[in-house]
Amino acid sequence: MTITDFKELNESGLYFDGYALVKSAQEATTKGGVPFFNITLGKQEKSISTKLWENKFNNHDLAQLKKVFENGNVLHIKGKLSEYREQLQLTIDEFGFPEEGVVQVEDYLESAPEPIESLREEYENYIANIESPVLKEICQRLYDEHKDKFITYPAAKSNHHCFTGGLLYHTVSMLRLGDHISGQYKEVKKDLVMAGIALHDMGKVVEYTNYFAPDYSKVGNFLGHITIINMFIDRKVQVLKDEMPWTRKEADEVYELMHVINAHHGKLEYGSPVESKILEAEVVHQIDMMDSRINMITYGLQDENLQENEAKRIFPMGLYYRTSQD
Repeated sequence: MTITDFKELNESGLYFDGYALVKSAQEATTKGGVPFFNITLGKQEKSISTKLWENKFNNHDLAQLKKVFENGNVLHIKGKLSEYREQLQLTIDEFGFPEEGVVQVEDYLESAPEPIESLREEYENYIANIESPVLKEICQRLYDEHKDKFITYPAAKSNHHCFTGGLLYHTVSMLRLGDHISGQYKEVKKDLVMAGIALHDMGKVVEYTNYFAPDYSKVGNFLGHITIINMFIDRKVQVLKDEMPWTRKEADEVYELMHVINAHHGKLEYGSPVESKILEAEVVHQIDMMDSRINMITYGLQDENLQENEAKRIFPMGLYYRTSQD
């Protein structure tokens, strides 16, 4: 049977003749030294491991193939679905670019599970409710400056919230938790927690190259998103010092904000420049871990081949079971 919609590929033996998004592609060689490509094709939330063997290169050299199977390209693919080590795998027979205007890349990208517009409004409301003048101004100005990318970029290349709008969705999810925790524990400085969450991953709009096939930019590789956002904060501080009253209180708030962001990965081996030295930094770290891990586990267990009470190893978390949905 021939299937034209990539999302309907669900059993061995089906033949695919349709369009798919290139999510990743790596050149490899067999034990005998013969080149081939390991490719991940997808449409929205569905992905399938794919092979392009040398006998189907169709007179393309390796350099040409790397450009054809570049992350973010939508291609016309023909191939057969089979099963390898209990996982579905597509083997390509033919490939090529679609005619101009036939497909739109946005139709093949996975997006946040809530409407971007409502998430955007919620994020803006959280910023508006920050009472500290200096923290509110820093958050508002950085958001205004990077809004277009911030609301469309993923939160990561892989693992968690790796979809269009994932950065905004992850941040709003954390802000919801931060709002509740700050109300539950009166010792927590709410403004500091909310500002730290609002900005903690904003540096990814520079760390990544784009929203539809993100890779690390040169600046991203050199600095990382934590250093990038703290650079942005410091630049805004230099402007704000000339525009508003500036005392030791304002300076301390900024240092605390930068520390919260610096420490949000929790441990030095996880990429934090420093470990938490104040309560609010630990709170933001724990919220970040909770939201990212819930997303990793939830999306990992959405595997359509996974039955109730079966387990799946989810990188980098470990083995998790899909429990009964009753």
